[in-house]
Amino acid sequence: MEEAVAYQQSLFDDLHGIDMGTIDIRVTVLPAKSKKKDAEDTPVVPLDAASDEQFALDKSLTPLGSYLETSKGGKRCCVFLVNGQRQESLDNTFIIQELGFKYLRNRMMIAVDVDGLAQSAIGRLMQGSRQGFYRGDVWNAMQKRIIATLKQDPDLVRLEEEAERQVSELSAGDEKVKNTLDQLINSHHDHGWHNLSGAGAAAGGNGDDLGQTSTATGGVVVLLQPDRGAIADFPVLISKPSASAIRLQPNHPRDVIILSQPAGHWSALAQFDVLPDRTVPELEIKKERLDDRGKISLLFREKPEVEADYPIRATLTVTATFNGIKEPRQLEMRVVVAPERPAPVPILLDVPTKLRVTSRLPIRVQRGAADTHVGLRWDGKDQLLSGDPAAWHLKARLIEGAGTLKYSFSDPTSGRFGLLISPDPIWNAGDSLWIEVTAIGPNEATLSTDFLADVVEAPEKPIPLAPRLIDSNVPFGSIRRPPYDLRYITRDDYSEECWGGKPWTDDDPGYFREPTDKAPLILIINTDMAVFKDYNKFLVAKGITEGEIDRRRTKYNSHVAYHLYQMYQSTLDDKEGDFDSAEERRRAEIQRVAMTLVKLMEVSR
Repeated sequence: MEEAVAYQQSLFDDLHGIDMGTIDIRVTVLPAKSKKKDAEDTPVVPLDAASDEQFALDKSLTPLGSYLETSKGGKRCCVFLVNGQRQESLDNTFIIQELGFKYLRNRMMIAVDVDGLAQSAIGRLMQGSRQGFYRGDVWNAMQKRIIATLKQDPDLVRLEEEAERQVSELSAGDEKVKNTLDQLINSHHDHGWHNLSGAGAAAGGNGDDLGQTSTATGGVVVLLQPDRGAIADFPVLISKPSASAIRLQPNHPRDVIILSQPAGHWSALAQFDVLPDRTVPELEIKKERLDDRGKISLLFREKPEVEADYPIRATLTVTATFNGIKEPRQLEMRVVVAPERPAPVPILLDVPTKLRVTSRLPIRVQRGAADTHVGLRWDGKDQLLSGDPAAWHLKARLIEGAGTLKYSFSDPTSGRFGLLISPDPIWNAGDSLWIEVTAIGPNEATLSTDFLADVVEAPEKPIPLAPRLIDSNVPFGSIRRPPYDLRYITRDDYSEECWGGKPWTDDDPGYFREPTDKAPLILIINTDMAVFKDYNKFLVAKGITEGEIDRRRTKYNSHVAYHLYQMYQSTLDDKEGDFDSAEERRRAEIQRVAMTLVKLMEVSR
């Protein structure tokens, strides 16, 4: 198991003056299933199995399949336990919509033990039928507490970002389909985006300019905050990984992928260069231009006779020019070189001697609904705090500052644990708090540490980066479509997200992922859709030429992708309240479109 975190939370801040007890939250994130390209998964049979012993092999598409009562659709992945028995459950829609972890929804389990609640609270949850909890004020308060605890958990946020990066591993769409899709979008631009001012966006021209004509002189176009530089247009250069700094270990090569955004512009690439950092001669750079991307291979070759002062920082500048677009596109990448130092195994004692804060000080407590996580470490063994009964227990108090300190602790792992602070509504940005954490053991033994915390406003949603022209003025124009990325998926990747957060099936022709701060709109075509695969076999059996089969395949893929693009455009103005119902309607709609395309091609000449 990849991660397992436990929290014990005091409950019901909204039910003032009533002691409602605590709940215990346990989160488990499983590793992603390995992808088998050429062979079926080999079933794992216990070594002590008898020759006639039968096993139910795991045939589910997601890592959670063998752990859940209902393996399909992420049902009952969040369970509520009374005396160890499941009394209520939620599906992964809760993880997607309330916690915001859409890429972890098929790998994440949540178990909430409510035995710590007061009997009056449990009585208000239980129904006479004993079929689930009563969805009243106690249930609502419990949900709010779970969301506040997990929504900004640093470990879960890190795992979500790692899972999001894996989306880029899907196969890229071929240029024929993307060019046809570009023509469809441009010829029906009334359905596209409008009034995005920028250079080179006036209508005219054909091919990979996608309706853009450059009229500006000088400068380079980069992705920046909208308040910097002058207005410009796509394409721009992006990298994968898209981290602010590329981390490199000495003598270990690493590849960085360079893409154009929109992806369809790459075929119009005229020149692709990388300017090295002359201050770091040990950093070797090899660039390679591929059909749909560029690849930069980095290697820091450590010199044994030179004692390096790590970390070493370098800046690489990637520049590209595109046919029909005058201004070069530029991307700066920061590289940090440092050896990987394994974390030392802590020495944990039966009688702990120290307790300290490991988070960066001063702690920034954000106003709002989410908890603030404070890292703590001690040199005591984990079972001293998590045993039954526990020999030591933790408490926190507010030494200086107004209001009430509402807090809870996570279970320790290798001496590390966390203090979760729920912000008091009376705290205002700029307030300072002095907080003390104390561990209390046998014979009144105590360990304590204290820290300063500043109350700050919750961060606003970051402003998306935009193409900006540096040191140049540009005329106004309009771009007809947003950036998109076309991807193909096969059965090997069916565990990836499809409509409603469910896995893919052979009946799903395609799906779109909405754009984020880090990725454009992604249109995904299923090359293993059963109906279209049968149609391909039909064409081969009829003796249709390879060129004609390729033409029809391109037509099918481009029209399915175009309809996905239109479906996304319709969501911009029409936000439906019922997420599940809306997703099911979209699934059915794209299935009808695919079936219609296949039927039309069957009767065509």
